[in-house]
Amino acid sequence: MFNLIKHFKNKELFVALYFLLFIVGFSIYSFNFYNELRVLEVFLLIGLGLYGLIHKKNYFSKYEFCFLIFTLLGFLFWSNYSYIFYELILFYLLYKAFFNLNYNEFLSKLLIWLSFSIFLMLPIAITEFILSGVYPNWYPMPWNIRVYNSYFLVLSIFAVWFYLKQEKFKNIYLIFLFLAFLSILLDGGRSATLAYSVFIACVCIFNHAARFKLLFTYVATWLAYFSILFFSSHSASIVGSIVRESTSGRYELWVSAFQCWSQNPIFGCGFYQLDQYSGVISAHPHNLFIQVLTETGLIGFGFLILVIWNILKRIKWNLKENYFVISAFIAVSIDLSFSGIHIYPVTQVALLWLFVFLLKNPEFQHAASFHPSTYEASTVSQVFGYIAYISIALAFIYLFFYTSALSESLPSTPPRFWEYGYQLF
Repeated sequence: MFNLIKHFKNKELFVALYFLLFIVGFSIYSFNFYNELRVLEVFLLIGLGLYGLIHKKNYFSKYEFCFLIFTLLGFLFWSNYSYIFYELILFYLLYKAFFNLNYNEFLSKLLIWLSFSIFLMLPIAITEFILSGVYPNWYPMPWNIRVYNSYFLVLSIFAVWFYLKQEKFKNIYLIFLFLAFLSILLDGGRSATLAYSVFIACVCIFNHAARFKLLFTYVATWLAYFSILFFSSHSASIVGSIVRESTSGRYELWVSAFQCWSQNPIFGCGFYQLDQYSGVISAHPHNLFIQVLTETGLIGFGFLILVIWNILKRIKWNLKENYFVISAFIAVSIDLSFSGIHIYPVTQVALLWLFVFLLKNPEFQHAASFHPSTYEASTVSQVFGYIAYISIALAFIYLFFYTSALSESLPSTPPRFWEYGYQLF
């Protein structure tokens, strides 16, 4: 009992509570359903940062100083500066939260077990699909189904890990993998399907003991998917729909993004709207790397490369010993390259927790290099940290109360705080 209570006396619990709101479909039923959890995400990240400052564990490096100066001076060369400013600050908060969180295995298991409740309506949706050919949106929240696809991808990585390491209740994680992947397939989630398939293939190559059951679950999911299509009264039309969706204009989006970037390759073109270039309305190019390059230019892209390099150089690249971490990063990179997993508030926090697991889990040899030093942050570092977080908090308070970021003038808004048409002020 005392061990159980211990798990609930840490800051990581707030991450689990955040996911719980998403899992149960908590909402105040405003039109801006994305922004409800976006606002909570901001409070969560600022709270984690202040926790680190209070406990003198939040270091403010020279690279962070340069990044914030770059962000503040963006008004000199970015169009729609206010938009890109908040985007960059949000990613900065995610970056800092990584160093303030520690991996908690119990909470990760709890997330998987709680996430089973998401599938309660799946059998009913499948039945309706077979009888009528209409596959309803059965998820608890009216979000873009890709949010759930990417969320299931992240949790599937956790589920595979627990299946490999746990002795008791192992098969329950295979059931989760089956349900999660079946949901992705029925949604026509292309990038999540590709990422999950590559991840399972890599794990099976290097783990002979788990190969049979993982492959069996993977194949069984595909068989279940094709069986559902076969028994559907409109299976032919549905298959055709999936094929059409699988060519949904990623190339055109990327070309449009590069057209925008070419106007200012060094600093980027700032927050933009792709319908100006391709005639389609999209809040982002569905590729993290292209988005960062396009919106912040080579300088902003350089900061992203610096973060990636600091991760890669600390990981042991021995496939036999570290295959799981490498496989997970490959899968995440695939989804980051074809989806909006980096855009949605829930999947941003899911990625944050996944990186905490992959890089700070004591079972991995590289974990020690990602934990902050035991030395207290210097006084100067703490002062700069407090100034940064107080300024960021005031900036978001201004955003929430003095702009139309949370306005309900449109039926729904993109998941980046902004209404189509940039009606911020």
